[in-house]
Amino acid sequence: MTIRRPVYALRGQSFFGRDFPVFVNRASETFDLVEHSHDFAEIAYVAEGKGFHYIGDRVIPVRKGDLFYIPVGMSHVFRPSDGSAKSPLIVHNCIIGLELFDRIVASHSLLLPEEETGALVSIRNRTEWLRAEEGTSDARHVMERLYAEYAAKREGRALMIVTYVVQLLLVLARSVRDADRGQFADADVRMERAIRLIASRLDDPPPVSEVAAAVNIGPRHFHRLFKRSTGQTYTDYVHSRQIEACCEQLRATDRKVYEIAESVGYKDPKYFHVLFKRKTGLSPREYRKRSRGVPETEGEEPAPD
Repeated sequence: MTIRRPVYALRGQSFFGRDFPVFVNRASETFDLVEHSHDFAEIAYVAEGKGFHYIGDRVIPVRKGDLFYIPVGMSHVFRPSDGSAKSPLIVHNCIIGLELFDRIVASHSLLLPEEETGALVSIRNRTEWLRAEEGTSDARHVMERLYAEYAAKREGRALMIVTYVVQLLLVLARSVRDADRGQFADADVRMERAIRLIASRLDDPPPVSEVAAAVNIGPRHFHRLFKRSTGQTYTDYVHSRQIEACCEQLRATDRKVYEIAESVGYKDPKYFHVLFKRKTGLSPREYRKRSRGVPETEGEEPAPD
């Protein structure tokens, strides 16, 4: 059964100051934030940890160093690999109002040749998300400086912020160029295929041998590549995706917990309850209450449905 994930619409006016439509923060991602779209452009940088980026109809494993561009209207949310405070997923977010984005493009068009400003125009006109993968040290340094400049509120702050935003956009534009030149590794393409296969069968996950065969990789080599790509073993990854699917249903439906567990392949309610709490830090009932803003009863630890 396919569950349509609820998507909330965020508006830039809730974040921007009166005269400068940019907002920058550093957040520890949790399972509480609901998938959302927005009326502004967003640049997101994974500063620490590993996890997953639910974006559009994809689930992308992420790790420290990944840089994303999320256009207007694209639904997305970051999730940590688990709910443990020992391995948080920390993400820098920079959101930009489209009116400022257009002014940036226009001002650079007056100063620079068309071939130099074309990169900014291509990003501004994108309707699909974009990712520059780990190893982009330029992005880390620029995002850290951007965050510090935004927080400091010194003289010349707006101009410095715009300068850093342009640098990040150019890092992303160069990643498009590199992708067009075919520089993405074949192994990563195969892991993407494996992840799509798993996502299509969460209610009855295929054995690892079947997935490895589907992407034409031997089982032992597949284990190594899968761990490198996702940061998790095959079993841990499948459990994480199943628990995330349960979280979506707990937020969006009134189905009983055991019914939700069975819908993604868990037949033993007690085992599901233990695994869910290990991954999210909450029991299923506690998670449902928190996601709906219902006060929790102190000391309550209900048995699984």
